Amino acid sequence: MRLAIHKTAWLCIAAAVVTGCQQVDENPHWNPKADYPAWTYDAPFYYRPSAEAQPVESVGKGIDVYYSRGDHFFARHPGGCQLTGSPRVAVWFSIDEGKNWEIAGHFGVEQTHFLFQAEQDARHWVRFVGPGQEKTAKGPVPLPHRIYVVDRKAPEIAIAVNPGPWDDEEKKVPHIYKVGDDISIGWAVRDINLKPQSTKLESCIGKVPFQLAWGRFRGALPPTGRRVVKIPSDAARDGSIRFRIEAEDKAGNVAAVMTTGLIVKGSGKPTTQPEAQPAGDFTADAPPKPERPGWPMAGSLLRPGTEIKLAWMPEVAKDYNNITLQLTTNGKLSWTTIAKDLKFGTPVTWRVPNVTSRFCRVRLVVTDGDGQMTLLAQSGMFRISGAEKPTKVGPVKVTDPEEF
Repeated sequence: MRLAIHKTAWLCIAAAVVTGCQQVDENPHWNPKADYPAWTYDAPFYYRPSAEAQPVESVGKGIDVYYSRGDHFFARHPGGCQLTGSPRVAVWFSIDEGKNWEIAGHFGVEQTHFLFQAEQDARHWVRFVGPGQEKTAKGPVPLPHRIYVVDRKAPEIAIAVNPGPWDDEEKKVPHIYKVGDDISIGWAVRDINLKPQSTKLESCIGKVPFQLAWGRFRGALPPTGRRVVKIPSDAARDGSIRFRIEAEDKAGNVAAVMTTGLIVKGSGKPTTQPEAQPAGDFTADAPPKPERPGWPMAGSLLRPGTEIKLAWMPEVAKDYNNITLQLTTNGKLSWTTIAKDLKFGTPVTWRVPNVTSRFCRVRLVVTDGDGQMTLLAQSGMFRISGAEKPTKVGPVKVTDPEEF
């Protein structure tokens, strides 16, 4: 009998212990953002941005659209500041274009900017509810007062060159490029919030770690396209050249992708004196023709007043009719037009100006109707100098001793 009572007591104790470990939520549907009273958002101080955000664009009936590359953004109070004694303005948002709305919180007393924390990258429709705002949202889908786009991802970029940098599938035999070879550069940029006119093409000559200076081709590129570029003579001197595509989205995220170093060798053609011929069988060979007739070579010297017939243009110039030839004598600080309305295959004669400078270049550019300039070709730095006047050497006759 005693044994039975002991077992019964032990079972009762075990049941009590199990029951005590289980806790039941008396209010499982409690939503702090919705159920907290407005005064709980009052604080002794608030954060505000160092600079006011500016809308990137507007949609609909004057709805400003802002972009943020972080998960926090500041929403300005619709009245400038939450006044003391007046009901707090509530901040509502929707990430499915107005189908479902949630409350993010209220403005505290004297708060000018509401710090919003986004949970994901999306277009946040924001409406303000409170004094000075519409009492009810009109239409089947309430329109936002503002749109804040949270975009933390940089654009996706792909780049390819033809001919490719490798001659075999195992990528063990590099392709050797030569000066003047045409390289077809293809690219594709993908981003739902891509900033217009932000895709750029750049090149860099040299080997790692000396690839510090990137030169940008003039003009913006479309998100997807292809361009043919000639390898410049400077690439043979350093033995390598790279190309890079850069793009930016409206939130300020910047992405860039570059090719591997393309190995460049010289053309092998004589540039100074021709090879010596055996004595007794002498034949007068004509000097080699320049690869780019009329195009100033890097380091060359031109005399003022000389007329130069330019008969060379890059292959990409076939697609344009309004080509302009420009000259700089101050290291690209300013450019002067020396010939315009040029066409591919039609030579043009230009005169070297009467200046003296060792920071001279010429370039071929095209300007479209929107003022965007596209660089077709640019020469290396050359020099313009005339013959200096001879100076008198010898003693100077003094007529008055007091002037001596």
